[in-house]
This record gives sequence, structure tokens and C-alpha cells, in this order.
Amino acid sequence: MQAVCIAKPGVNLFQTLTDSETSRHILRFYRPEDIKYGIRVNVSAVSSALSLFSELRWYLLRYTTAALVEDTEHTVYLTRELAGKVYEERSVQLGETWEHAFRIAVTEDGKSCKVPLGVDTPAGTVLSFTVWGTERECP
Repeated sequence: MQAVCIAKPGVNLFQTLTDSETSRHILRFYRPEDIKYGIRVNVSAVSSALSLFSELRWYLLRYTTAALVEDTEHTVYLTRELAGKVYEERSVQLGETWEHAFRIAVTEDGKSCKVPLGVDTPAGTVLSFTVWGTERECP
């Protein structure tokens, strides 16, 4: 299972997190992987990803456009907000399909955007995640 953080354009998220003593301390039990568009962290459970996101909250708000949690049961990624509603608050229950599904596309220039399912991703897309989110997050 993975937690993925997509950096804002022009931000080397891995370098930013390793340059900070505070975030290095938070990440000491994880092995974040530097990827072109942000970082990827292997976690044991959704709760581990949510805990990590909670501890990195300031960095995520400042340096990322999206924080996603892999949902291996449904083979999609969940937004941080939806994962919290499902696994922490228990106010939402996932089914076989999800009404608020979309893709997050990352382009060659590092920009990311939300794209409704069924709509082509922008030209220059290098990576695309199928994501389930909340109604508020859906494009």
C-alpha cells in the first residue's frame, strides 16, 4: 500500500522534506521514495498513511497539490479527505463503485489537474491516478 504526495510545480518535495529537521524526524520510520512529481511512501495500512499525512500537514498544505492513499481493495487512490471519512470518522462506507470518481493527471511541466472520468487527460500527461474523493473535491 502506498501514500503518494504530488508536489506543486517547481517543488522538489523529497529535497524539501529531507532538508527540514522536523520532517526528517517525522519520516525517520518511513523510506520515502523520490519520484519526479513528488514522493511515494510504502505504508502498512490506510491508518498509517493518514497518521503520516497528519504529522506532515504543514508541509502538505504548503508544498503539495494532492495527498493520496492507495486503496488496494478497490484498486484506486483515495483523497486524504475521503480516506479520513472512511477509516477515521467511519461516516462513509465505500462500495464497488464511487459517485465522486475522477483522475488526477500530472503533466511534463509538473502541473497537476483533476479530470472527470471519461474526459481525456491534458496533452503532456506523464502520470494519471484514478481517484475517489468527496463531492467537494470532485471536478
